[in-house]
Amino acid sequence: MKKAALVITQAEMGGAQKNLLLLVSALKGKYDFTVYSSGGGKLVDALKVEGIKHVEVPSLVREINPKADYKAYRFLKREFKQKKYDIVHCHSSKAGILGRIAAWTAGVDNIIYTAHGFVFNEPMSAVKKAIYVAAEWFCARISHYLICVSPLDLSCAKRYHINSKKNRVYIPNGIDFTKELTHKSSIREELNIPEKLYLYGSVANFYETKGHKYLIDAYKRLSLEKDDIGLILVGDGRLRGEMEELSKRLDHVYFTGYREDAESIIQAMDIFVLSSVKEGFPFVLLEAISKKIPIITTKVGAVPEILEHGKDGVIVPVKDEDALKVAMSDAYENREKYIKMATDAYEYCSREYSLKNMVDKTSKIYD
Repeated sequence: MKKAALVITQAEMGGAQKNLLLLVSALKGKYDFTVYSSGGGKLVDALKVEGIKHVEVPSLVREINPKADYKAYRFLKREFKQKKYDIVHCHSSKAGILGRIAAWTAGVDNIIYTAHGFVFNEPMSAVKKAIYVAAEWFCARISHYLICVSPLDLSCAKRYHINSKKNRVYIPNGIDFTKELTHKSSIREELNIPEKLYLYGSVANFYETKGHKYLIDAYKRLSLEKDDIGLILVGDGRLRGEMEELSKRLDHVYFTGYREDAESIIQAMDIFVLSSVKEGFPFVLLEAISKKIPIITTKVGAVPEILEHGKDGVIVPVKDEDALKVAMSDAYENREKYIKMATDAYEYCSREYSLKNMVDKTSKIYD
């Protein structure tokens, strides 16, 4: 059985972590997996349930920190050499750079990186962007495979000549579309949300790239016109307090914090809203689509590949609370139209973005 190390920066559950967890859960009988990450997050708990080994790397932090970054690199290199992994598969920007350099200097035979949205596509100075592009360019040269979860990342890799030794491939995220649904009313009852509310909602940790402030502003303006609407925000993160302050004087806004059953809570929503400024391939959209919940989303990452605007959902520009508010109002006024779009999205995505497709294509690269 081949030994594979998967490296990811943070252990809190997000899209990249879900991708990793789904892969190791599906392939654990075929490969001997060990996951490396920072500690203390829900990913660690989920790996324990699946019986997957986890090694904490305390110096692996999200922010640039030369001293901690060097310690993380040294630790990973030592681990890779001592445990003689056949495969090192890195996820997320920081782990992608440190993990690939560590695997290269340790002489690992198959080095893979999955780009869940290149960091240089975030708002930043030209100098900082050039540094990140150069880092990705170099690390791709020492990798055997580069996996992009969105066509946008694939086109960016081509534009900046970010080429791996063997191949650069597009493997979109996938989920299980056959999960049993929970009844909407029972979820609302547990969360103390009145049945009469037309409920908008989102599942995302509170970071700048998730654009919560634009969603809250759009909801605030819509609530001046309609008194039977609500907004539920599922997730945690360092901006949560700031977003709660923004929502302080608004009626029917619910912050749940992190929830293990976030995917089930989506079923309590009438509309799922993704207000992100930057994404790779947002898993959470597939989760909402699998529940046949109508979608309003910003035009980020792979979104235009997942949904056709006006047919499967509504796509608005990033950082545009005016467009968000108009779309949210339209959904309220034209509910049957949005339910039809949700059905169309389900029929298309259940074929194109299955978990089996994602797992099979990744396994071929492992082999």
